[in-house]
Amino acid sequence: MKKNKPVVEVNELSTEQKTSVKVRTITGLILAAILIPGVILGSYFFAIVVFLVAGFGAYEIVAVSNISKSKFKILIYIFTIALVESFVFWVLIKNNFQALSESKDVFATFDSILTNDFDKMYFSVFAFILGAGFYFIISFLDEEVTIQTVFYYIAMTMIVGVCAQSCLFLRQIPSVKFGQLGIDINSVDFRFFQSWLLFVYLVIGVFGNDIFAFFTGILFGKHKVNPRISPKKTWEGFAGGLICSTLLSFGFAMIMSAVGRPIFPLYDIEHWYYILAVSIMMPIVGDIGDFVFSAIKRGFGIKDFSNLLPGHGGMLDRMDSLFFGAAAVAIFTVMISNGWNFMV
Repeated sequence: MKKNKPVVEVNELSTEQKTSVKVRTITGLILAAILIPGVILGSYFFAIVVFLVAGFGAYEIVAVSNISKSKFKILIYIFTIALVESFVFWVLIKNNFQALSESKDVFATFDSILTNDFDKMYFSVFAFILGAGFYFIISFLDEEVTIQTVFYYIAMTMIVGVCAQSCLFLRQIPSVKFGQLGIDINSVDFRFFQSWLLFVYLVIGVFGNDIFAFFTGILFGKHKVNPRISPKKTWEGFAGGLICSTLLSFGFAMIMSAVGRPIFPLYDIEHWYYILAVSIMMPIVGDIGDFVFSAIKRGFGIKDFSNLLPGHGGMLDRMDSLFFGAAAVAIFTVMISNGWNFMV
């Protein structure tokens, strides 16, 4: 008598996959232990975390671009890191230069901008033009820097800079908006138990998708999404990540609102549809970010941007989905906060 096949077949894990899971888990826990204090403390502490993440990301942008023989290599590294950081912290640079010219306390102004005035995303057209001009001039002077490399630098510095700023924005915007409602944002209760919940919501939505998609994919994955760009991603993993991530992030935000700690003034039980929309959006946009960065790596013929994080690759390998998810949530949050005004 023939035995019936199980409805769901579980893939047998190879030794390599088991080792990969172990290494990824250990690295993830160490990374979390380093980053979590900065997320909770906010202000200068989280700004430093974002500064370091963006800096490592900028370094990796150049490291994979095959300019090892360029006579301007060191200059390109320094300029790219500075350019990315300027995109991230443009509002702070601009406002603190103004404070300096008016002989105000620059450090006090810095903290005030982070906790009171960082109410929307900021982009520096000046930095963009300066950056594009620099890379074009370098390509004219050095044949090792091709025109394709120039456009790659221009695109990646903007993407990494703006997406890293989105992370900073989402950590700070609850303080801005709750402060406008008259809540004491400097109280211990708000600062350490509520101000960081919106960013945690983002992390649950994006990394929850990464984690569940990874395990669902290696256990049940059969059908490839796009083998040309990302050979290991499957539709089963995509579905598992999307469903689990949406349920987790939606449940987290609703529970926080129910116990009197909404993650954001417009992300509460009354506006549950906003929470649901963002909860669905985060894993989808995160996957798009993953594919974008995977396509870039395939274009350069590399597996990872670097080996900075064992089991994960480089900083950009780990932050790709979070960066894109953060940008999407930041844009959505700005729009609903301004009455769906697309011109802010």
